[in-house]
Amino acid sequence: MVVELRDLSSQRPPYRLDEAFYERVRASRDRHRKLDEFVVPAYSGRGFIVERGQTFRVVLVEGTQAGDVAFWNADDTKESFASLRTWEMEGYFLKAGTRLWSDVPWFRPMATCTEETVDSARRPDGWHHHLVGSHCSCEQWEMGSGWAGLNSCRVNFLQAIEPFGLKEEDLLDNIDVHTKWRLDPEDGSVHLAARNDGGPGDYIEFYAEMNLLVALSVCPIGGNTRPWSLPGDPPTPSLKIEIHDTGIEPKPFPQWTEWR
Repeated sequence: MVVELRDLSSQRPPYRLDEAFYERVRASRDRHRKLDEFVVPAYSGRGFIVERGQTFRVVLVEGTQAGDVAFWNADDTKESFASLRTWEMEGYFLKAGTRLWSDVPWFRPMATCTEETVDSARRPDGWHHHLVGSHCSCEQWEMGSGWAGLNSCRVNFLQAIEPFGLKEEDLLDNIDVHTKWRLDPEDGSVHLAARNDGGPGDYIEFYAEMNLLVALSVCPIGGNTRPWSLPGDPPTPSLKIEIHDTGIEPKPFPQWTEWR
């Protein structure tokens, strides 16, 4: 196979973040129109559609709680969020301006974080909220606790996506929001705090670059002092979703040069 070489070095990269565009989205917030809001209760998940140019918020209702969020191109669910590509392009933690990427051959931002109200700046102690991560499974909790059949984000995600025709094999990567965590630079290990620093009404918001199918799992250990939730434990708090229409169309992302 021969790949044609083209010199594009003299062109301004059109795929760099246009900070002025997202500042315009934020500045117009008082004109955004709320389209929907709903609460996702403890030990459950829900899927929903967010159209391009809309935003969705994951809101803390009662305070400490964590959510796992996965998403797909609603028009072609073969395209989904890719954590490794996002780590490479954006880093491990999410903040305003972080883009959430799909994998090749699409390799484009699916959503962009426009605001979060817990970590407004880099924390000097190394702890952060919101990360490019994964989700817990029943197997993981069985391994750690000795209990079989505990609730997990894997179960909640399946509850969220099955009404949209997706199955377990469609569950790949996700982000973790309102999760307080620290990355050890020496050994690369991730440390999770028992509670986050958010309070009622704190949120993280994303702008949809395309029509999205979004799935939210209310984490069964969010706000729990144990690393798993056992039968008889009080239920963890719920999370709220808000969807707003910004009235601002996404900027088209450039097509990559076809090499295949």
